[in-house]
Amino acid sequence: MSEKLKYKFINGVYFIPCLGVIKSDSSTQKLNLSEQYILQYLIDNASQPASKSDLLQAGWPERVVSEASLFQAIRGLRVKLQEINKGDVIETLPRVGYQITQFSSEAFSDKPPFTLALIKQHYIPHLIIGLIGLTTLILIGLSWHYGYKYPRQAEYQIRITETPKNTVTLIGSNKADLDDLTDKLFNIYKLREENPARKPIENLKIFAYKGNNHYSLSWCKVNDSQQCKPYTDHSYLISHDDWEKFELFTINGLDKTRTDPIVQTDLARDPTSQVYLKFIDDSGIDSQVVYQYISKDENNDLTYSYLTFISEKETEYHYALSISSAIVTIVENASPFLATAELKPEMYHWTYQNNDVITESKSTSLQVEERVQNKFKSKTISYSYLLYQQPYLDLVLNDEVGIFWVHNSERDTKKFNYKRYSVDQELR
Repeated sequence: MSEKLKYKFINGVYFIPCLGVIKSDSSTQKLNLSEQYILQYLIDNASQPASKSDLLQAGWPERVVSEASLFQAIRGLRVKLQEINKGDVIETLPRVGYQITQFSSEAFSDKPPFTLALIKQHYIPHLIIGLIGLTTLILIGLSWHYGYKYPRQAEYQIRITETPKNTVTLIGSNKADLDDLTDKLFNIYKLREENPARKPIENLKIFAYKGNNHYSLSWCKVNDSQQCKPYTDHSYLISHDDWEKFELFTINGLDKTRTDPIVQTDLARDPTSQVYLKFIDDSGIDSQVVYQYISKDENNDLTYSYLTFISEKETEYHYALSISSAIVTIVENASPFLATAELKPEMYHWTYQNNDVITESKSTSLQVEERVQNKFKSKTISYSYLLYQQPYLDLVLNDEVGIFWVHNSERDTKKFNYKRYSVDQELR
């Protein structure tokens, strides 16, 4: 049997091939198969640079993929290898390829260092301390489980304007918010009308929301039955300071159709539903994708798991942003909307790592995600509201995020009490 090895890089991080992981003093990260193949190839061929074609063949044997897949894999490896500066471990050789030159190898054993039979009497006090610590953690966990905060639900006002060409629904906390949205949308209409090269905005169902920190707009093109046409739904989050950028964007060209983003990851199976969000800012983040998964617990409550990704504007490379879960319960609807769902935080893990491509301080996406994270960490209940619904498609308003379309894999949504709300049911 060949000896198992582990490889130590210049920054003290280990690659353990038999486990398929990158391990450091602070973390252990699993590599997908392509990352394992590429990293092993670079190690096995350390005496010479590896070309892009070499790594494409090594990383995806018997498959044909684009160079974008290789760039994504290399970038993922740099993150997991904890490179502080690009090239610390994986060197990039312009017009040549990639190479790893500084590493050492040593034997790896996955056998436990001792068994229970070898525990001697002087270990007993340590075991007692460990049991006390474990009990304390359990008690803390129980305290966390039952210590939820129930804030008062926000009070919303709505204003609906129907014209021969469009239906516009405005949502805010007060009349001043609604007036502000009215003025801003009217200005966009006016500026587009002044530009004869632009087609008029028509046959749209538009929803606009003003929150404490950002604006949120969603729209879709409707058919004769006033239902959204496939692939014409769009959702945007815009910080208050970036509204002029969004205004310029809508004047110069309005999204007509969209395509489903392709997220290359081994973390996700087919989701129950998906959310797509776009951003207008200078952060380098173009969009966000949220995969939602639904399961039932022993109390028959719906548990939602969320896997969130953000996409670079230039390369469309997707980073994992967060993993979270919450118990979703339909509660009495006191809002002016179709239904209200209560979200009880269960788990949250921030997975995004800083890099030199994205400017975090300018990112609407990261700012919103930080507020969501704070809700989870403080065990604060949040609420989502159903604004509109048709087969396979919901429009939802969330306290922290704003308005967004939810694309369901099944005709009838599970989130809102397995109930199909009438398509022509009006907001109150």
